[in-house]
Amino acid sequence: FLGRKGDGEPGVKSIWLGLQRIRDVAAGIKYAKESHDL
Repeated sequence: FLGRKGDGEPGVKSIWLGLQRIRDVAAGIKYAKESHDL
């Protein structure tokens, strides 16, 4: 969300893509922690 005057609030698609990105990052962190224990 850039907060520019002409832009509206983020839509459902933007929010959904952001949530997917967060899930992917969390999975990567979990994988990194698990593989670090080797």
